[in-house]
Amino acid sequence: MLQVRVISFDLEGTLVDMVFSDKVWNEGVPRLFALKNGLSFEEAKRIVMNEYARIGENRVEWYDIAYWFKRFGLSGLEFLLEEYKGYIRFFPEVKEVLDELSGKFTLVLATNSNRLFIKALAKEITHYFRQIFSATSDFKLLKGNSEFYSRVCGILKVRPEEVVHVGDRWVDDFQSPRSIGIRAYLLDRNGKMGHMGLKGSVIADLRELAKIVMADF
Repeated sequence: MLQVRVISFDLEGTLVDMVFSDKVWNEGVPRLFALKNGLSFEEAKRIVMNEYARIGENRVEWYDIAYWFKRFGLSGLEFLLEEYKGYIRFFPEVKEVLDELSGKFTLVLATNSNRLFIKALAKEITHYFRQIFSATSDFKLLKGNSEFYSRVCGILKVRPEEVVHVGDRWVDDFQSPRSIGIRAYLLDRNGKMGHMGLKGSVIADLRELAKIVMADF
């Protein structure tokens, strides 16, 4: 087995919780749409959510906040993201683990989040990462497509077997990277996945990941 050189982290649901995103997508965008069109918030939200569903999370556009602002004829995107920045919340162990691992491994971010969201969400932790990869902004791919991980490995000039990836989504963060030989760990903070018969590959928090990779260091 090759020694691990790179540790790749998902962003939303792994390093930061989903509150900021929920607020932006499900409150901020409908509120602006309501103001623009003279609708109640409830009616605006119904329309916006239906439009989200038309696209669906299996298309790159789903993750592109600029696309939705253009589709809905809205303005003030930067102001909206700034307005909700107080809802950005890192999970408790994140900075401790990044501190521990950053001096020993190359750390990267690998996320479906677009660059505007990354800029807002990862501002406090950007310095830990050698590179930040947005599947949707940089490659027009989703992480469920293993080509994304192959391209990341190519840019970093490492073999998949030298990479560990961790994230909270079964297909995007576990099946997809594993399909090309990356050692992937599924983050299950709430214990809802029941380990899915994957003993040793499902972790409850990032401290567990740190123990695993440090034991092999």
